[in-house]
Amino acid sequence: MTTPSIAVVGPGGVGAFFAAHLIAGGHDVVSCARRPFDTYVIESDTAPVRVPAKVWTDPAEVQGPVDWVLVAVKAHQTTGAAGWLDTLCDHNTTVVALQNGVEGRQRLAPLVNGAEVIPSVVYCGAQLLEPGRAKHTSHGYLIVPDTDKARRLAALYEPTPAEIRTTDSFADQAWRKLAINVIANGLTALTDKPIGVVASAELRPVATAMLAECLAVARAEGATLSDDIIEPMLDGMSGGEGTTSMRQDRQAGRSTEHDALHGAVIRLGAAHSIPTPVHEIIEALITAGDPA
Repeated sequence: MTTPSIAVVGPGGVGAFFAAHLIAGGHDVVSCARRPFDTYVIESDTAPVRVPAKVWTDPAEVQGPVDWVLVAVKAHQTTGAAGWLDTLCDHNTTVVALQNGVEGRQRLAPLVNGAEVIPSVVYCGAQLLEPGRAKHTSHGYLIVPDTDKARRLAALYEPTPAEIRTTDSFADQAWRKLAINVIANGLTALTDKPIGVVASAELRPVATAMLAECLAVARAEGATLSDDIIEPMLDGMSGGEGTTSMRQDRQAGRSTEHDALHGAVIRLGAAHSIPTPVHEIIEALITAGDPA
């Protein structure tokens, strides 16, 4: 059997983790990045790996199309990857969206020349320290819809600590993660506080209202999540000292992926005539402070 050819577009923390473990599993992987590096180093207590890296830094270098493309740029950076995707993809390619939000398939479809797009829910705590080097702190798996292509993707990772989990209830998984993201990312970015701030006495009513709006839209989109998960979700975040990517981007003066989170709730809410006033306020505040 021919070894699949695989490209990773955006080898940041998450992209580096999944690329490095594919290489360690014996697969042919090239990363598409802005800066060159020759080694992947994943620092981790549970899934450490050090492997050689093959990197392209210019779409003109691309030898495509390839069998698989893992898109790990942040949602708001997707159009910037269009040059890579145009050469890497054709109708025989399978694209995996390693991005936050529930619109990954719709976001990528116009850019991939008819390739099939598999959306995913990403659970991987990994922060890029320098090109090719990342610190992995928690989890390391994707949740994807249970399809034939998804099972093939899972097989690529079988020999590795990274994992692909298939599910028959993808809408629930995707919207549960979005619910976590809208309160954790938005409120930590605005307050510059750790995740536990969402369950504080001052912000818990705001977080509760945000979750209620998000879950109402989720149900209209086919998820079965009830408002019963709101209090346990907030209780689980109480006292949390972790941070979020949106807060880190805000601290560094970078643009954030707020539109893929709060914007998605607002857009899909409007499509179903569901009011989302709290998200609209949060989105307006974040947009006003965004460097873009």
